[in-house]
Amino acid sequence: MVELTLQQIVSACGGTFQGESDLLSHKVSHITIDSRQVQPGCLFVPIRGERFDGHQFIPSAYESGAVCALSERPLDTEHPYILVPSTLQAFQDIAAFYKSLFPISTIGITGSVGKTTTKEMISSVLSQQFDVLKSQGNLNNQTGVPLNIFRLERHHQAAVIEMGTNHFGEIRNLAKIVRPNYCFLTNIGEAHIEHLGSKDGILQAKSEMLEYMQEGGTVFINGDDPYLQKLQRSRQDVVAFGLTPSCQIYGTDLVSLGLEGTDFTLHLEGEQFSFHVPAPGKHMVYNALAAIGAGLALHMDMAAIQQGVASYAPLSGRMDIQKAQSITVLNDCYNANPGSMKASLDVLSYAAGRKVCILGDMFELGEKSQMYHQQIGAHAAQLGIDLILCVGSLAKEIAQGAQQEGSQQVHHFSTQQQLIDALPWLIQPGDTILVKASHGMAL
Repeated sequence: MVELTLQQIVSACGGTFQGESDLLSHKVSHITIDSRQVQPGCLFVPIRGERFDGHQFIPSAYESGAVCALSERPLDTEHPYILVPSTLQAFQDIAAFYKSLFPISTIGITGSVGKTTTKEMISSVLSQQFDVLKSQGNLNNQTGVPLNIFRLERHHQAAVIEMGTNHFGEIRNLAKIVRPNYCFLTNIGEAHIEHLGSKDGILQAKSEMLEYMQEGGTVFINGDDPYLQKLQRSRQDVVAFGLTPSCQIYGTDLVSLGLEGTDFTLHLEGEQFSFHVPAPGKHMVYNALAAIGAGLALHMDMAAIQQGVASYAPLSGRMDIQKAQSITVLNDCYNANPGSMKASLDVLSYAAGRKVCILGDMFELGEKSQMYHQQIGAHAAQLGIDLILCVGSLAKEIAQGAQQEGSQQVHHFSTQQQLIDALPWLIQPGDTILVKASHGMAL
């Protein structure tokens, strides 16, 4: 992080400084919301959460060397602090000011499914030519995005920032910080439909990012998504990528290499180029096409873009293919919704030998949750998955959907421990096993 003075921080967040005025020239070299990460020269930002109020950790932050803290209430302390109405809002305002110090190409990514994978793919491409800051893991929420922004350094030439939401207004808050030059929308699915009401509501929430796109920017959309096509019809700054010729950037002739990935042909302005995606599934081709769009936007040559796509490596828990003695594990257990569940099952179907899926509950699906879970089970059965193992109260509907579709090898477990106890008798040498559920299942 580039150092900021306390005066800059006070001005950025509009707070009231409590302390000797000569301290305003002191510099902050690190900003954190976790008191365990406080170091000398740090600004501590206490956030009020569902389980903890960060204000209770302010004294320990000072003991660890924090030069200052934000607070929503007056403090009985000799240390300087900045009084603000909302520490979260102040945290975001400081991040927005910090981002303004870096006039670099910035890519914002949102969507229902595939945000993190698209972020990794775009970063893999841009890193062939630029020094890139990318969001860590899936730090894409109201505190995660500011934390990523504070990782910017003077040497960075581009930033790739993922933005997530499950309520209206959240993407707007994040986009105000990020101010992207290029906005990528991966798709509109059922994720978080419980809070956003409908796919039109999800489109509305995701589109909030466009309100803070920088002048002259470009919106990149999955042109095969019927909801995102609405943006293409209503705006002049949209570039579509997909698998149909109606998109400006499109792929054809997909050749599945099983779990080794997919080859395809890129079509661009009358020219054709060969690409290899080192990860299985048609959905990964969409991620590659998005990354190609990012590379073209930053004027990269095609050879570097091809190398960047071919160099993609998955994060742990994001369709990470792991060899474990005599079995192969498709570790895709970080999170799940109906769209990503179906895509992951499609990937499993490419495997040789016996195919096994371990599927857990999907959360935040609202009143249609039962239907969505049953559809997943039916999809697994239709793909011919050999053994379907379901765990969790909601996943009972997955089992039911698979059985109704005619699958004979279906087992449901109420708890993970029941599943774990049964696995030695269910798994066979040579199996390929997909593991997937919502993050809260901790599979």
